[in-house]
Amino acid sequence: MRKLAIFGFVALAAAAGATQTTPEAAAFFNDGLAKANAGRHEEAMAAFEKSLAQAPNLVEAHEWIAHILILQGDYDGAIERYQRIVARRPSTDSKVNLGLAYLRVGDVEMAVKTLSNAVAAAPNHCKGWNNLSIAYLRQGKVADARAAAERAVALEPNFASAHVNLGNVELRDGNAATAVAAFEKALALKADQADAYYGLAEAYNYLGEEGKAGDYYVQYLKRAGQDQARRDGAVKWLWEHGRGAEVPR
Repeated sequence: MRKLAIFGFVALAAAAGATQTTPEAAAFFNDGLAKANAGRHEEAMAAFEKSLAQAPNLVEAHEWIAHILILQGDYDGAIERYQRIVARRPSTDSKVNLGLAYLRVGDVEMAVKTLSNAVAAAPNHCKGWNNLSIAYLRQGKVADARAAAERAVALEPNFASAHVNLGNVELRDGNAATAVAAFEKALALKADQADAYYGLAEAYNYLGEEGKAGDYYVQYLKRAGQDQARRDGAVKWLWEHGRGAEVPR
C-alpha cells in the first residue's frame, strides 16, 4: 500500500488467516485489497461492501473500510464503522487506528480508553504507545505522556514520530533544550518529518533564539504540515517578526 502521511496511523496488512467466509466474499475481498493497494479507494470500498453483502461478519472487510475512511479524513465515518466490529474481533492495529480517529475528532477521553485497551492487549505495539502519549498530553497528563512516549521509543528506536512526540512532552514540561535533542534525533531518522521542524521552531522560540525559530517555522511550512492551527500559527509568527516574505507560497 502507498505510504501514508497520517501521523500515528497504522497501515493494515493483507488479512492472512481472514475470518472464515464464502468463496464469493473472498473474491470480492481480494479485489478490494488489490484496488486499495493501487490507491483506488472508492472502488476498493465498493468491493469490500460487496464482500460484506456475502459475509456480513467478515471483520477484515469492515476494518479495511474504516482504514480507508481514516485515510480520506472521514474520522466520524471510521468511528461508526469500528463500532460495528467492536464486539467481534478487531485487530490491535484497528484499535490503535480507532484511537487515532477519536483524537482527530477531539474525543480525548475515548482515545485514551481505546488506546489503553490496545496496549494492554499488545504491550509491544509502538504506535499504540505513541498515540496514547499524544492523548495523555492533550489531557495534560505529562508524566503519563512521558512514560508512554519513552515506551514507544524503547520499542522502536528508529521510529521518528516517537522521538517527535517525546520532544513534545519535553517541551510541554519546560525542557526546551532536551526537546531540541529529541526533535533533531527525529530529523536524523526522517528528514522530511514536518512536526519535528515545528517542534524545533517552538523550542527555539521558547529559548529566545528567534532566528533559529523563524528558520524552522519556514522549514515546517515548506513541508505542508497537516495541522491547520500550526500552519496558521507559524505564518502569524513569521509576519509578526518581520519575516512574512519568507512564508512559502
